[in-house]
Amino acid sequence: MVEEYHVEGVTTAYAPVGGTLGPDGRWALEPVEHGPYRTRLLVVRPRDAGRADGTVLLHWQNVSAGYEVGGPSPADLAAGRTWVGVSAQQVGLYGLPAGMGSRFAGRGRGLVEHDPERYGELHHPGDQGASEIFRQAAALVRPQRPRTPGVPDVPGVPDVLGGLEVRRVVATGASQSAMRLVAYANGFGPAGLGVDGLLLTVWEGRAHRPSDGALDLPMRCTLRDDLAVPVVIVNSEFEAGSLLGLPAPVEDTPRRRLWEVAGTPHATWSGPDIGSGRVGVHPLRLGPVRDAALAALLAWIDGGPPPASQPRIAVDPATGRLARDADGNVVGGIRLPELEAPTHTYRGSWMGTGRPALFGGAVPLPDDVLVARYGTRAAYLARWDAAVDALEASGALLPADAEAARARGRAAVPAVLT
Repeated sequence: MVEEYHVEGVTTAYAPVGGTLGPDGRWALEPVEHGPYRTRLLVVRPRDAGRADGTVLLHWQNVSAGYEVGGPSPADLAAGRTWVGVSAQQVGLYGLPAGMGSRFAGRGRGLVEHDPERYGELHHPGDQGASEIFRQAAALVRPQRPRTPGVPDVPGVPDVLGGLEVRRVVATGASQSAMRLVAYANGFGPAGLGVDGLLLTVWEGRAHRPSDGALDLPMRCTLRDDLAVPVVIVNSEFEAGSLLGLPAPVEDTPRRRLWEVAGTPHATWSGPDIGSGRVGVHPLRLGPVRDAALAALLAWIDGGPPPASQPRIAVDPATGRLARDADGNVVGGIRLPELEAPTHTYRGSWMGTGRPALFGGAVPLPDDVLVARYGTRAAYLARWDAAVDALEASGALLPADAEAARARGRAAVPAVLT
């Protein structure tokens, strides 16, 4: 079931102690200003409380397009997880400033403009208070939250989960929202996050400064390495390139895992394939790897072993860029079967396609190359299935998704193979 709540409070803007922020992410902040807010929580939870698994995914809604984007995955719904989208940023309420929204015409608006009658009372003092709004939202979904459905224990705050029992809360965010979550973690430090773990998706090695507004460019930095909760980062090939040259590299630690999925783009293009010439729309998705990473993170939070350390995408020491094989595909990383039995050159970033580079692209390999490499349909499928088996054995693919991956291989056999 889907519900929404309007919650209110007083948020706090923070500034760096001493005026500077280090690239290692170990930020020290102090409060400098306060302001009232009223915002929205969007809650998707099992109608039958008996199906709930005790997990709350507290999601920082993405506003890069000028309106909010975010929702639970099919795997989240099937597992009985509760998903809570937090309208933490002012763009989610008001949209982009005048003159900034023309390229998004017809695609969506901020909540207040979209439905003034429903959302007209929402208000936001500015993104300098976004992290504190998210932290207060975390307090509304953890086990120690207000527990009387519909009757405020705290002024204006009902139990937004309708009495569900909660075992663990995981903060989630992708792209710009992942940058905001890194700023949240870097600023509030080892013990101040109010969640049990973090799942960051397609994070580019940047974070927004505490004083940043909606349109300010984030700074290059890493995620601090002294957090008290476990963190899993799931990145595409696009972000693997973005992380190169960070002042403080992002490595696996006793509390952190970074998974990089070879060949995948930052985002999925859903518009018309125009102006791209021979470079087609990128078909690869990292969603199943994200689902496996989340399952591993939840087990880790519950006291199980940490997720496996996965191979990183390789870097060519001669150029300092991502290493590529003879087909033009990157070397290393978590390898989907499309990368182990390739029929295309897949790039997570590709300029000159008529689309933004972050959507990547794919170019088919010549038929004679495919015939020489695979020979027959059976040989191609044997290679594909071995790649699926390897993914599942590594923990980067859930058993429930392996069958679908094998079926995808049958549909992907090149017509030139017999």
